[in-house]
Amino acid sequence: MKKRIVCLVLGLTMMLSQTFTVSATTEQQLKQEKSQAESRLSETNDAIDALSAKQMQVQAEINSMDADMVDLMIQIDATKSDISSTEQSITDTQNSITAKEADITVKQGEIEQTQAELAQAEADRDQQYEDMKKRIKYIYENGGNSAWVNVILGSGDFSSMLNRAEYAQSMHEYDRDSLDKYIETVDQVTELKNNLETQKTELETQKTELENQKSSLENQKASLESQKADLEYQQSDLQSRIDEKKATSSDYESQIAAARQQASEISNLIAQQEAEINRLAEERRQAEEAARRAEAEAAQRAAEEAARRASQSNQSSSTGNSNSGSSNSSGSSNSSGSSNSSGGSSSSGSSSNSGSSSSGVSGSAIVAYADQFVGNPYVWGGNSLTNGIDCSHFVWQVLKNTGAYSGGYTTSAGWRSLGKPVSSLSQARAGDVICYSGHVAIYDGYGGIVEAKGSKWGITHDRRADHTTILAIRRFT
Repeated sequence: MKKRIVCLVLGLTMMLSQTFTVSATTEQQLKQEKSQAESRLSETNDAIDALSAKQMQVQAEINSMDADMVDLMIQIDATKSDISSTEQSITDTQNSITAKEADITVKQGEIEQTQAELAQAEADRDQQYEDMKKRIKYIYENGGNSAWVNVILGSGDFSSMLNRAEYAQSMHEYDRDSLDKYIETVDQVTELKNNLETQKTELETQKTELENQKSSLENQKASLESQKADLEYQQSDLQSRIDEKKATSSDYESQIAAARQQASEISNLIAQQEAEINRLAEERRQAEEAARRAEAEAAQRAAEEAARRASQSNQSSSTGNSNSGSSNSSGSSNSSGSSNSSGGSSSSGSSSNSGSSSSGVSGSAIVAYADQFVGNPYVWGGNSLTNGIDCSHFVWQVLKNTGAYSGGYTTSAGWRSLGKPVSSLSQARAGDVICYSGHVAIYDGYGGIVEAKGSKWGITHDRRADHTTILAIRRFT
């Protein structure tokens, strides 16, 4: 009995030490994964900072371009205003040219009228001059001054003579006055004609100047329009570059948003890993405490059992000495037979239920290890006993972590050819692997199974092993 208790203590200690090793390995793996996640988070944050710096640089360029755009728009508006002002000046100049042309036309008419008047005056002057020359010629041809005397003296009386003398004087004065008058008229008309022509020349000079001014204004307008076209081209090109920069900034914004989402997910993962590490550390601490208590209790029970057996041995020796003569032969035979029979039966039953193995891993230890994950989620293709796992990975992890199996992962069908075959469910022991069509589970030794049942149920210990057709039973203990 003492040997059995010691074996039990050693088995429990080994099972707990294996559990601690598994927990420590899982905890260490989580810490490594957490360190990797923190490294990824740092890289992601660095990427976010780099993208933000680039976006800020692009935004600064956009702001500078916007300022340039405002300057271009101001220049374009000023150029448009100059063009409008120049067009108005061209219109005013053209109106002035038209007015000058009208004035020149009027002056030309006045000149032509004056020219006609001058011609008429000159004709009258010439006619008067010719008439006067004829009279002078007549007088000269008829005796000169004596002719005037004969005219005067040929009068019949003195009164007639005076009248003739007065007439002759009047004719002479008339001719001279008319000639002077015509000469003065010709001079006045000539002067007027010259003035009009001078005014016409001045008007034509003014018209030429206005036409030159108009041409200069038109050249200025063309230059302004060219300048405006160049500014509008610069505006269009600048707007295209602003649009490109805005598209780049938007792309950076999308990358930053994606990186921030990734950083958030990594942070959540780190938080989950930290929580899981803390949970595993607490479980390890509790398991270590439980192991220490169990070891102490087992040692105490072993000591008590040893003391009890020593006491019984002493009592049996005393009783045997006192009764050896009367009951030694038959009593010893019966006791031995009964003890041997009972012991054999008990040993056989215990071996069938506990599933002790030559590798040192008990089937009950395998079941106990598997039971601690009951309630955790099922994930198809998953390989985490805590965060999600499927049926074949569950069996593999349990056997591997308890030391019953050291091979690589295999599918539910692959388990049918591993381990040692068991002929039937009646011969199955705790820790055996039961294979079904598309499914695999761990037998608990009492007709039930521990399994990663499905996404609806997770890891369970609530079904009978014979709930459906069993294709194979394999032993690893």
